[in-house]
Amino acid sequence: MALRKILLAALMAVCMVCPSFADPVDDLLAYYVGRFGVERGEIIVDALPDETGLFSDIYMSLKGLVVEDLRIDNVTVRMKGVQFNAPSNWKDGNVECLSAISVQAVASIFEDDINNAIKAKTFGDGREEWHDLSLKIEPSGLSGRGYYNAKAGIIDLDILIEITSGLRIVKGKELWLKDPQVKINRLDLPDYVTKKALSEIQPLVNLNDFPLPLSLHKVELKKGSAVLSTRILPQPFSDGMRYSYTK
Repeated sequence: MALRKILLAALMAVCMVCPSFADPVDDLLAYYVGRFGVERGEIIVDALPDETGLFSDIYMSLKGLVVEDLRIDNVTVRMKGVQFNAPSNWKDGNVECLSAISVQAVASIFEDDINNAIKAKTFGDGREEWHDLSLKIEPSGLSGRGYYNAKAGIIDLDILIEITSGLRIVKGKELWLKDPQVKINRLDLPDYVTKKALSEIQPLVNLNDFPLPLSLHKVELKKGSAVLSTRILPQPFSDGMRYSYTK
């Protein structure tokens, strides 16, 4: 009995002196939560990464993240054969996704969040810029209106521009107007002014700062929202190790 007490005391002393080793997936989730202000996050892995940061299969769902001042309702990604930098860096916030064999992804964006973002953002060069810009998303397409303040010599024009348009994905991470039809309140407005005004608000959504190898392929319009996705949608797997965060 005395020997057992001695061994137990020794074990407790070792536990107090030696630091506990955090699960690297906890550090990975904490990085995305911290960088993008995530409201709710989940990661599922089939196994822990090796010492180089290689996962064979990882599923990630991030709810309510902010990229370039735009709230995105959800980004869900499943990646296979994905190589990050070494996990020893992750706790310090140094996370890099270097490559992946395959990536399936979907991102959902609400009309209200786009409008909140463009209210707080200036489109233009200071001399010619938009104000009171708003967008509406329907299954048939996007409609928008706003005032474009332009200089024509010594004349200061405040032009009401109304747009109907489709949406398209550019470079796998950007959402642009597609074949916009423009209605203006001045019939004699030069074409170059209209083209310049439209160029100021492109792209509508930019995910280039999102540090995962997304390459989105299609956009589906719903009432009040747009869904960007790869050809195959990501699906979670039930037999993996699950990590979660709620704000």
